[in-house]
Amino acid sequence: MRRTTTFAGTLAGMMLMTGCGAGIQDLPLGRSVPGQNYTVHVQLAHADGLLMGADVRNGQRVIGRVSGLSTDTVGAVVDLSLSSSVALPGNVEVAVELPSALGSPFIRLRSPAQPSSGALAAGDVIVESRTEIGPQIESVLAVLGTILTGSGFDQLQTVLDELNVAFGGRPQQVRGLLDTVTTLTGTAMRHQQDFDAAMQLAADISSRFASQQETIDEFLDVAPEVTKVLAGQRERIVTLLDSSAQLAGHVDFVLAQSPTGLDSVLGDAATVLSALRSVNSNMGETLTSMNGFLDNFDRAAKGGYLVFDGTLDIPGSIETLLTGGTEPLPAGTGSLQSLLSGGIR
Repeated sequence: MRRTTTFAGTLAGMMLMTGCGAGIQDLPLGRSVPGQNYTVHVQLAHADGLLMGADVRNGQRVIGRVSGLSTDTVGAVVDLSLSSSVALPGNVEVAVELPSALGSPFIRLRSPAQPSSGALAAGDVIVESRTEIGPQIESVLAVLGTILTGSGFDQLQTVLDELNVAFGGRPQQVRGLLDTVTTLTGTAMRHQQDFDAAMQLAADISSRFASQQETIDEFLDVAPEVTKVLAGQRERIVTLLDSSAQLAGHVDFVLAQSPTGLDSVLGDAATVLSALRSVNSNMGETLTSMNGFLDNFDRAAKGGYLVFDGTLDIPGSIETLLTGGTEPLPAGTGSLQSLLSGGIR
């Protein structure tokens, strides 16, 4: 009679649960019991395979359950309902592990090497940087399937063959290469600040170019026109360069003929200028006297004979210019005397 009553009560309970639409997910697995449990939140990259009610262990001891699963910007947020009787440090670490190849994932809480002085409290958030997700059985099986089908062996064999060829008979060279790479890496590390400064400078230059983009565009628009003008004046530019080269050659020749260089040339130029200055000062007086002489000569008697006996005093500077510095002409000869006397003896 007792068995019948118990079975009837169990059947009634099952029918009640079915009639109300309740299921196993509605059982109070992992739910916090006020005064006995408290809830903390764990940020995970993902919560694949993790189920409600999964164990939360500290060492080999089960101290709580997974009481909530939700999405978040970091991936997933897992709520843990923990027993108040177990004290945990505030910087506790979280790992998602598998009990076996066919088991369901569970949460393991680990104390860090240097636990904090504070204790984990209700509402605390364990950030992702303090979490770790172990290998998933699906990933393990996928890798195992890839290896068993041979799809990865060919590539691995090719890599090993190439490495054997590269190392064959070259241990010293490889060792020297490793030493060189080590030295280069050390040098690069010692000049890390210089690299950083160079990168910063490059970034500044790029930003300046970006800020002056309109000016650069305008320059690129004008540059073809400038090039076109220079191309049209190419012959003149070539002629100018040839003339400049010839002038430089002449100047070089003149300077080479002077033993004292440019100083002697400047001294000769000063002498020429001084002679010209003296000619300029005496030329007016000479021409005035000449005009008076010619006027008087015209008023002389026509048809008779005129005897003229005179001396024309030519300044030495003019004589030097006209004769090129030669000896004075003898009296009564030379084109200069004939020119000035009009051929009169």
